[in-house]
Amino acid sequence: MTKVKKLDTHRGEGANRIKAAIKKLYSKSAPLLLCEAILFGVVAIFMIVKPVAFLTLLTIIIGVSLILFGLYRTIVGFVASRGVGGGWFDVLFGLVNVVLGILFCIYPVESMISLTYVFIVLFLFKALRALIFAINMMRAKFGHYWFDLIMALLLLGLAILLMFFPMAVAVAGAYYLAIALLLYAAADIYMYVELVRLKKLV
Repeated sequence: MTKVKKLDTHRGEGANRIKAAIKKLYSKSAPLLLCEAILFGVVAIFMIVKPVAFLTLLTIIIGVSLILFGLYRTIVGFVASRGVGGGWFDVLFGLVNVVLGILFCIYPVESMISLTYVFIVLFLFKALRALIFAINMMRAKFGHYWFDLIMALLLLGLAILLMFFPMAVAVAGAYYLAIALLLYAAADIYMYVELVRLKKLV
């Protein structure tokens, strides 16, 4: 009888520990998950409804970040320049960041389009590399060279098309990010519901 009582006591203590752990997890995680889901959902809806306004705001935020980072590097470089070796490169780099940040804040739409062109140029180089690779495969008659060639031509055509319509790239990027945020919000809501169910069970 004594052994049975001890076993029941251990089981009761174990169950109480599990209940306490679940309640602690709920109290810490549930509010955070709910707030995160609401925040992601609101931002995603704003991005879908007003993609250009969101991109403009994002460009201004990048500009302010560049200004703050540039000021920090300028001050650090100026202080270091008094020592051995100097830090004038940091000062110059910091000032360039400050100027870029100011331009981003004053001309957010133009800066956004400029950034888009940078990504388009990188994409164009990738498309050209794919085309060269496909041509080499076709000459060597190795692999699925016709498929590689068709895909490379499609990528190149898409890159050239994006060069003429850079705003479409930026808006498409905003929609893609909005969908990703909505998925994160849905995952947070699912986890919140599961935590509520788990709390009810215990």
